[in-house]
Amino acid sequence: MKRVTSMMAGSLLAVLITGGTCQARLNAQNEPGEVFTVPFAFTADGHEIQPGTYEVRRESNQFLVSIQNVKTGEKQLFSVRPEERSAVPAMGLLVFERCGDQKALSEFHIRGTNLYSATIDAGRRKSPEVESCSRSDTVTLAAR
Repeated sequence: MKRVTSMMAGSLLAVLITGGTCQARLNAQNEPGEVFTVPFAFTADGHEIQPGTYEVRRESNQFLVSIQNVKTGEKQLFSVRPEERSAVPAMGLLVFERCGDQKALSEFHIRGTNLYSATIDAGRRKSPEVESCSRSDTVTLAAR
């Protein structure tokens, strides 16, 4: 009888842990993103993105950010590196590195947290044109 009770308790614990993990994953996927109106074309991980209104969100995997065009629904996923900063932004922010007329998304800051996602763009780092640009020349956009 003790063995049956022990097995039932172990099974119940496994179900609760699995359910909690699934619920956390579902909540992460359902969190709203930040909406930004970007008045210029930019690149993210080497992909050209046209001016428009976009919803940017961290996906269930902390190493992915999605950028979805609000008007067309087109969605793209990009690799990021999660980072932490002591300053907490009052609203979501996008940070772009500017090189001449080109702008590349470099960071996505999450409203009300000290978390942000730094983009990973290996192809951009290899470009001789990028090496000649100032690293401190950035453009910042706040969420609507």
